[in-house]
Amino acid sequence: MGGVNISPDYVETMGLEGKPSKLGGVVCVYYLGALVGGFSGGWLADKIGRRRALALGCLWCILGGSLQASAQNVEWMIVARVITGQGVGYLMTVTPAWSAEVAAAEERGRMICLIFLLNYGGIFVAYWLGYGMSFSGDGRGPIRWRLPQACQVIPALILFVSVWFLPESPRWLVKQGRADEALFILTRLRGDGDENHPAVKSEYNDIITMVESERSGGIRNSYLGMLLGYKWGKLHMARRVQLAAWIQILMQFGTGITATTIYSPTIFSQAGYSEDKAQWLSALNNSVGILGTLINAFNIDKLGRRKTLFYGAIGQAVCLFLSGGLSRLLVDNPDKAAQYGAASSAFIFLFTLVFSSTWLMVPFILPAEIFPTEVRAKGNAFGVAGWAVGFGAGTLFTPVMFDAVQENTFYLYAGLNLLYIPVIYCFWPETAKRSLEEMDLLFASDSMFAWNMEKEFQRLMAQGGVQGVAGALAARGADDIEASCSTAETEKPEVEHREMHKE
Repeated sequence: MGGVNISPDYVETMGLEGKPSKLGGVVCVYYLGALVGGFSGGWLADKIGRRRALALGCLWCILGGSLQASAQNVEWMIVARVITGQGVGYLMTVTPAWSAEVAAAEERGRMICLIFLLNYGGIFVAYWLGYGMSFSGDGRGPIRWRLPQACQVIPALILFVSVWFLPESPRWLVKQGRADEALFILTRLRGDGDENHPAVKSEYNDIITMVESERSGGIRNSYLGMLLGYKWGKLHMARRVQLAAWIQILMQFGTGITATTIYSPTIFSQAGYSEDKAQWLSALNNSVGILGTLINAFNIDKLGRRKTLFYGAIGQAVCLFLSGGLSRLLVDNPDKAAQYGAASSAFIFLFTLVFSSTWLMVPFILPAEIFPTEVRAKGNAFGVAGWAVGFGAGTLFTPVMFDAVQENTFYLYAGLNLLYIPVIYCFWPETAKRSLEEMDLLFASDSMFAWNMEKEFQRLMAQGGVQGVAGALAARGADDIEASCSTAETEKPEVEHREMHKE
């Protein structure tokens, strides 16, 4: 909406002249729609399947984009923005969950990163399309803002058609009692068509065991039940909900990405760049994110989630401290504005690169990993809620902070980045290269501290793993993990005989 909001015809048509708060409100209602779409999409994806929920999200986006492109007044535009946001909420909730469920454990992070790489590609196109349309005619016609709004319908149409060629989640199929279809898909994803492939057999049996144990545990899978952890016992659902939501809030509000996005045009202008070039540099800065996301895709599974966040927080803090200091020198030394402005701008670009190669992806990956199959899409909705809250808070408070303390806002965000390091170390466990079924073991510890969670995970893996402890973990207030482990070896062949009937 950045290019739309500065279109004279848009501002005039919507009656937003001299009403910056209302102009910002039209932008923000999109996130309200995304919040609603996240929760409704998560519930629906667990009911009707991942593919159908994705298709429905596409339809919402097509309807919303069409209404935005044809809006005749501000009320019309507000409704259209809410509808579009709802569709995006569906897609943001379901897409990571589906990707996590079909990807191999050792490549799960990379697959989700590649999806968001394409997302950044869409942002790239949107920024440059908005910039290019500013040169249409005299820049004052309706096509400057209506065409970019209409173009968002195109990828939604492509996804709606292509989603039916994607495999359904094997884990969702097992949950629906369609184990044969799940096995068919797993043999093609993991075993090159061989259902006796060790990777296929291992993952299939783990899925069967965990889904059955979740059902036997009488799990309360309403959003309120998840939030409160009601009847979730050793699965510690309330803790997972908090981690999924807060990692998004930390990323959107505290890393400084909102600050650099909002303040970078000011830095570019103070450096002596023309308004046109400042806008061009702002678009280029956002385009750097494509390179960073590509770097992230190849490193996130190697480094792990925690180290990626640690390194990112350090790099972001350094960039923000230096950009803030150089911005101050720029103001105090107008005769050297070009030099200091260029240096400050360079660290803004470097910050975007560091952010997109570290913190951008992990908050979207973690919520898709840590929830059980029974409520994975619903769980991811809490992550989308955190994203909406964090983005909304950042959009609301960052301009206020810049008005009050100017470039010193960068120092505040740099300090928050450093504060995040011990917070992540204490509370967020490592999930990389672990199967989705092993997440229940990872969260089995009654302690909220990551080192105790890791210790308990290693103990349970040594005493039977998923096959040995799944039932005990799912039971309410389970204290019989040890007994479950002792019977694991006698129960496992029965599962294999019952479910792997073709073997």
